[in-house]
Amino acid sequence: METTAWGDAQARRRDILASAEDLLAESGYAGLTMRAIAVGAGVSSGTLYQYFDGKEDVFVALMAARLETLRTTLDGLDRTVGIAGLLREILPQVRELWRLFGRSAQQWESKVLAGGPRGRRAVTSATVFRRMARALERALHETAAASGQTLVDHPATAYWVWDSLIGLADDIVHGGSLQARISAARMVDFATETIERGIVATP
Repeated sequence: METTAWGDAQARRRDILASAEDLLAESGYAGLTMRAIAVGAGVSSGTLYQYFDGKEDVFVALMAARLETLRTTLDGLDRTVGIAGLLREILPQVRELWRLFGRSAQQWESKVLAGGPRGRRAVTSATVFRRMARALERALHETAAASGQTLVDHPATAYWVWDSLIGLADDIVHGGSLQARISAARMVDFATETIERGIVATP
């Protein structure tokens, strides 16, 4: 990794997160140590602790960055593609998010979504998750309206859709449907169309 110029705090933070994401992809949460992150980023451990309190905070910062990117994608998608089409558009990002963080979902949940002790970055990440969920809900409503549809009126709709996408992402990452000789493309079409039918209100 090319060394960031001294004093460029934002770029150094990006270096740290890039190092952490590489470690997470290679070794999972167990391999995500502050020492290894520092080595990969080309910084001292002392410098690393100026940016993050511990590996849990690095982890939630990585998750938050992915969720924020997904929120931006949702806000910019064409609303005329239909609900299933919208879900297919964001699925690659959801799949990559799950590939990186799925093995560490328990740590993520206990640190960010549960009621235990939270660092300030964990709280920020929970806020980003809710912001992404609101963007998903808004995108679903606007896409439905563009097709003359109305969504089921329930506060859990966006969260149910999210959980369904995570389940689909897990199947794709681990090849579950392939064991039944169902291609990933066929599984994606079936799942996204089923999700659409499940959230559209019937006349």
